[in-house]
Amino acid sequence: ETMEVTLKTEVEAGASGFSVKGGGNEGIFIKKVLKESPASKIFSLREGDQLLSATIFFDNIKYEDALKILQYSEPYRVQFSLKRKIAVQEDLEHSTARHKKERIGQVDVL
Repeated sequence: ETMEVTLKTEVEAGASGFSVKGGGNEGIFIKKVLKESPASKIFSLREGDQLLSATIFFDNIKYEDALKILQYSEPYRVQFSLKRKIAVQEDLEHSTARHKKERIGQVDVL
């Protein structure tokens, strides 16, 4: 008897040493994992795992690489993690700290 679990790996650089198969409706699956590779040792990928999503971090990325990744991802479902500067308006009517926290809490502030 088998059970399906969804795993999330640690954040690390250099997910190399694996190949994939599939595509379309079938999904993307790990085809082969090299024994001593980062894919095996750091990410614990196993042959037959279905790759559901990959998060690529844009800190210290070359502009050309970021552009390619974003262009290739255009037709597919994506989820962005954003940092946004927002103006903190001094609202004299509602200047209690409690109220400010509530207002800020409605926006994801990282």
